Amino acid sequence: MMTQGLSRSRFSRIVDAALLAFLIIDGFVVGVLSVTLTYLRIGDAAVPVGIAIAMVGNTLLVWLASRFTDSPLRWGPLLAWVVVLLVSGVSGPGGDVLLITNWRAMALLVGGVLGPVVLSWRGLLNTD
Repeated sequence: MMTQGLSRSRFSRIVDAALLAFLIIDGFVVGVLSVTLTYLRIGDAAVPVGIAIAMVGNTLLVWLASRFTDSPLRWGPLLAWVVVLLVSGVSGPGGDVLLITNWRAMALLVGGVLGPVVLSWRGLLNTD
């Protein structure tokens, strides 16, 4: 039921590329959420929910991206997340910084990268 001369394999590649682009955009969203919620406080207690969001979100996004491609583009969502972290660590025009260098920022960086690295190390990413 393909129209306009598109073969099934070409159509499948187009859909895979679109889904991969969507996962990379999701990497930016996970980055914004993780940076925003890393310094969350409930009362006097620090509750760094952003670290858990980064760990679970990045692991899931890289795993899903590996289902659509076996090229290095599978790391696109993680790269998008790292770009958000780098931009958040640079001071703005007024000198304000979203990501302060302390133990939470280091835990966010390690936690966000740890899940995808373990997936790759254990060979759980699709390598068809």
